[in-house]
Amino acid sequence: MTDKQKKNQNQKFLDGALWMIAMRWLMRIIGLISTIILARLLTPADFGIVALALIVVGLLEILSWTAVDLALIREQDPTREHYDTAWTIQIIQGIVIAYALIYLAPYASIYFDEPLINNVIQLLALRTLITSFQNIAIVDFRKNLNFAADFRFNIYKKIFSFFIVVSLAFTLKSYWALVLGMLASALIEVIISYLMHSFRPKISLALTSEIWSFSQWILFSRIGYFLNQKTDQFIIGGESNTEAMGFYHMSTELATMPASEVVMPMRRAFFPNFSKVAHLPEEYKNSILKVIGIISILIFPVGVGVSAISEDFVLLVLGDQWRESIPVIQTLAFFSIASALSSSMELLLLVSGRGDLSTIESWLQLVVLFPAVWYAAHYVGIYEVALVRTIVASTFVFLMMFFLTRATPVKFISLLGLIWRPALASIIMFFVVKGCHISDINIIVIRLIIDITIGAISFFCSLMFLWLISGRGHGIERDIFLKILTIFRFHNKV
Repeated sequence: MTDKQKKNQNQKFLDGALWMIAMRWLMRIIGLISTIILARLLTPADFGIVALALIVVGLLEILSWTAVDLALIREQDPTREHYDTAWTIQIIQGIVIAYALIYLAPYASIYFDEPLINNVIQLLALRTLITSFQNIAIVDFRKNLNFAADFRFNIYKKIFSFFIVVSLAFTLKSYWALVLGMLASALIEVIISYLMHSFRPKISLALTSEIWSFSQWILFSRIGYFLNQKTDQFIIGGESNTEAMGFYHMSTELATMPASEVVMPMRRAFFPNFSKVAHLPEEYKNSILKVIGIISILIFPVGVGVSAISEDFVLLVLGDQWRESIPVIQTLAFFSIASALSSSMELLLLVSGRGDLSTIESWLQLVVLFPAVWYAAHYVGIYEVALVRTIVASTFVFLMMFFLTRATPVKFISLLGLIWRPALASIIMFFVVKGCHISDINIIVIRLIIDITIGAISFFCSLMFLWLISGRGHGIERDIFLKILTIFRFHNKV
């Protein structure tokens, strides 16, 4: 690959990542506004009922997930048969899940001791069926690196969903607003997919074996990943009431939102971009190190920062009735860092064709996590569940780092070198923010602005100081330093 090609590839990745980050943050801003409104119109129990139902729906969806979108992205020259087969598999998957949900709904209501979720799950079965008819060709937006179109598709459906759910919440003032809103959003999503792409798929199973040969390891990995993400909520749902479930579910959403909204959009840009350089060892290694470095510098201060300002954040966003969730959010904010790092490295394993390693990590973590979470939920409480989840996830980050070194040209020591400085700088930032917090100010927004400003300044100064005393090695800090020097020299010339 020539220098010009490398530059173009890097620019495409950067553009794609920026589009995805912009999309996710705009979607999250819309979602946050929705959450602020809904948290005041609905009760924690309402959120708990829907959260319990979504655990069952999500589990069945992941059990039959075939990763047809990733199979099409990975295929260098897909034919019409590839798209038709993928679309058909997608519909079959939707039908199977819908029937399974209808059948299992009564048993789920018995396990969770909540009869209200029976009808909720059965209605959400219709949502799953509707979504399966989405136009498969919208995967071309990512495959062809047309992230602007992908941005529009996701924003359109999010905006429609926002107005529908909020309108229903004002009208119904119950959990049915969330359920019916999801159903209407699914229908709108399918309609938009056909309006934005001219391709019209047909029923075909011609290339089923080819798509499945790629998807099987991803499926097993995704099942393990989903169970790791939902085990705590599944156990809490069985051990506690819907109000406790509502508190824990909302705590998880808020604590993990900032870090996940940095990583998830970059993951979306990862696969198509990294698939193009995975066969070039040196270029692939440099790209991995650069991306892991960027992610580390973004998610460590964001996750630790959320923990530091969690009290004011909860009171501002959710209101005083959600105060019980504050200590849980403080803990799960650290979990979000570990989850984001592992999630990034997991996708790199898939790009490298080592879905088996990702699968092993997911299931090993589940073996450790399940009994630990069950004990915490059964004998202690939801805060201890959050603590256990955080400790287990943080420990398994190191196993994921080891697996990444087995699948790619990257060395373990190189990964540690990218992570330790942002981690330590974030810890320093945490204590600075806590030490400088001005509780005498009565306006929450002003307190948050002051704390966030202090946190940003202290993190940046700590990060650059640690980089300077550690030998000024290659990394994102070096790029930042050179950029500052360039700006400073320019101003001097002016």
